[in-house]
Amino acid sequence: MQIERAGFWPWFLQRLTGLYLAVGMAVHMFVLPLKGGAVNFYSVHGRLQHAGWLIFDLLLLAACLYHGFNGVWAIVLDYNPRRLWRKGMGYLIFIVGVVFLVYGIAALIPLTGG
Repeated sequence: MQIERAGFWPWFLQRLTGLYLAVGMAVHMFVLPLKGGAVNFYSVHGRLQHAGWLIFDLLLLAACLYHGFNGVWAIVLDYNPRRLWRKGMGYLIFIVGVVFLVYGIAALIPLTGG
């Protein structure tokens, strides 16, 4: 059996998203509530009217999903499954990730006023 390697780009993006998550989650959890007072629909709605904050939140969502699902994929590869099972798990992980991304974007749309 041959062990599949993840490659440079998944490895690099895992580190890059991890760094963005460390900084982004700190901003999301500590800076934003302090800056805007109480966190409620109206404060989030007001913040997301600014394109910079909307991009920040969308990138944070995408980074969380990529980092998490790429980590799950790495765990799958650690078990060195047979080719058909590995291929099926890859498609499943990808599809679930895309569904979560679409759901997250759909949850942000009402907060942008769109």
